Amino acid sequence: MNQREIASIGCKLIGIFFIVQGTSLLSLNVPVTANMIVDYTLINLVYSLTTILFGIFLWCFSDKLAKILVKEKNRNETVGLGANELQRIGFSVLGLYFIGNSLPELVTKSASLHTSGYGLPEPTGLRILFLGGPITELLIGIGIFLGSQGLVNLLSLIRTAGLKRERDSELEE
Repeated sequence: MNQREIASIGCKLIGIFFIVQGTSLLSLNVPVTANMIVDYTLINLVYSLTTILFGIFLWCFSDKLAKILVKEKNRNETVGLGANELQRIGFSVLGLYFIGNSLPELVTKSASLHTSGYGLPEPTGLRILFLGGPITELLIGIGIFLGSQGLVNLLSLIRTAGLKRERDSELEE
């Protein structure tokens, strides 16, 4: 297996996770719809369907995402993956998880603010604070996805901090 295939499988696995999560949320909403207000039923359905659609998106575009995750020079390497490559792919998939987890909540909260306001006063600053959690999670997910190589470099720097390197010991002699 080469690196792109592993990255593609990781994207497909996280896509399956979102499809299953969205389906379970959808099944929870169906029996309760008779007792709920119509606006909230629609919001819950939108949340579930957004989660499912993001999972389908990840499944369908896993190969294109794998091209983004794995550089062109490494795409056909079939040798064992090093720790840095696995960490980078893992961080990228984690970023996709945060993005996929925040999008349905962001859509749901945006729709609920538009329809009901949740008793919040009119100033838009308080309404934007209501969306702060999903927006923060989305930005963190995008940062982790796009900055996965930087995070791997930071981890390797932290791992070797304070240790003598061979180069340093040669300079002392």
